[in-house]
Amino acid sequence: MRNPYQRKAASQNQTAHHNPQDIYKQFIEMIVAQGGLIALYQEGWALCATPTGQKAFAVWKNKNLAKLLIKDNWANYETQNINLKDFIEKVIPFLREQNTVVSLDLTPEGQNILVAPEKLLLDLKNYLYQVYVQKPEIFKEMEIPLPRNIRLH
Repeated sequence: MRNPYQRKAASQNQTAHHNPQDIYKQFIEMIVAQGGLIALYQEGWALCATPTGQKAFAVWKNKNLAKLLIKDNWANYETQNINLKDFIEKVIPFLREQNTVVSLDLTPEGQNILVAPEKLLLDLKNYLYQVYVQKPEIFKEMEIPLPRNIRLH
């Protein structure tokens, strides 16, 4: 007789149901829709490292994901909202200066998507342009920077 409590192995379809490109696109769409994102803060922002040892700034699209990481080295950290305008105008330029990549939605298992701040800024600008063409009124309501005002250099 088969054990009714034994967990079935996740099918290949379940484990790889989203490729990193889709997850990255969803991340951008979500932070624009929310007008911001979440990071951990305690007398400084929470940083992690890439597999090669480069510094990475950890950000999440929602507070619950970020809260999962408040343990061990980050036990005293708290979630902090960063509005999209500040992220685009202040945080990304600072990360570029510091040669720090962005870690998107880091999980307790260490899964994340690493992206260069330049690429993230360009992709945000492109997505904001698409949104602007369809719904320009959103930019007034949510204090989101206009795509034409985002400087890439």
